[in-house]
Amino acid sequence: MLGGSFADPLNLAESMDQLTLLTSNLWKTGEVEGRACLILHTAGEQRPPVRRPAEFALLKSEQPIGAFTIEAATLEPEAVKNRDVSLIFGYQDDTHFYYAHISSNSDNKFHNIIMRVDGDSRTRINLEKDPEPRLSKGWRTLKIQHEESGAIRVFVDDLETPLMTAQDQTYPVGKIGFGAFDDRAAFATLTVD
Repeated sequence: MLGGSFADPLNLAESMDQLTLLTSNLWKTGEVEGRACLILHTAGEQRPPVRRPAEFALLKSEQPIGAFTIEAATLEPEAVKNRDVSLIFGYQDDTHFYYAHISSNSDNKFHNIIMRVDGDSRTRINLEKDPEPRLSKGWRTLKIQHEESGAIRVFVDDLETPLMTAQDQTYPVGKIGFGAFDDRAAFATLTVD
């Protein structure tokens, strides 16, 4: 796997200087369920030419990162069927990257999927059909493993058995990040594995 330069977990509420925020006024630090965190308090807006996570933060790193773990919680009420958290990896630029859309819904199209954004298009690449929706209320532990060989694994809470997998070599290396497709969310710690 690709290496990173962050040996210790980052407390995201205290590490904004190590992040590049797409839209800085949509983020704030605060507490959610007693935990200090970085909060996406307002959902982002879609930008042409392709639908993708509307708001995210990227970790500033001089080298690409192949595996990371983040603690996240959605801030939308459970009545919102498609609430989500999105993890970004293999990031080249604003229209070339992968994202894992981890949702409270699963439909094999847009929710609970791994997507490749490629210029003005996006393609679902996960191998599983309708993976179990695990984004329930409260804090979740999410993990991405992204290897230069193209192997991609997405974990939610169970860090031994992936929820979703893919094989794609379009972006073998790149930056990592986190955010949401069109919701509000909170992020507590980020660990580069």
